Amino acid sequence: MCTVTWWRAPEAGGYELFFNRDERRARGPAAPPTRAECAGVPYLAPTDADQGGTWLLVNVHGVTLGLVNYYPDEPAPAEAPPLSRGLLLRELADVASVAAVGERLATSALRRCGGFYLLALGSGTSARRWRWDTRALRDESSFELWPFLSSSSFRGPEIAAHRRACFARECAGPGQLAPADLARFHLRREPDRPAWGILMDRPDARTVSVSHLTVEAGREAVFSYATRPAADGAPPEPPVELRLPLRGRPVPA
Repeated sequence: MCTVTWWRAPEAGGYELFFNRDERRARGPAAPPTRAECAGVPYLAPTDADQGGTWLLVNVHGVTLGLVNYYPDEPAPAEAPPLSRGLLLRELADVASVAAVGERLATSALRRCGGFYLLALGSGTSARRWRWDTRALRDESSFELWPFLSSSSFRGPEIAAHRRACFARECAGPGQLAPADLARFHLRREPDRPAWGILMDRPDARTVSVSHLTVEAGREAVFSYATRPAADGAPPEPPVELRLPLRGRPVPA
């Protein structure tokens, strides 16, 4: 589950990314982003309450990693001991470039993990995406023309296609895409079919947070994190915002 979109600054080499995290209602509430380190490399990331991993991070090299669950029709049996996908993301948090993500994934113990999409963005580089289907790792980076990714554990292919069509209609039509378009898109509801919305609701799951990352090439990354109120109509909590100075110039892909 989850929906991700992004926008690139036409000339500055930076980018903005929006991420709706959808999660089961039985899981504990996540902790908002904090500063952490991996192999001496600082990064910003929220923390999953159950496993301690994360689904989204940005590091001082200006590299953002996002993880969205993938649900294969016939998953392979996981090797023991199992590894949380969110902990795998933390293991990659020190990467200095988007290209390094693929190199590291190729040597990771993926057979201990459930299926996932892993998205990587960097300052001044093309976005890349990998899909782990529990049997093979596939580089799906040719999707760059579509700055959109979504999945659902309920009627997955249908809902993903519906959300993609909504994105095409509302954000990828004539004219230049703007971050404000994406911000509105991530608050999109479907009153008649709440499970299909970008801001979704089901009896067993719901969108629990909306993250917004702004990365200015060679300057800083800003992580804004808004927790969705537990009940509609409840007063929203103020977003948490953290800043991370970036190191030097962007590393080429």
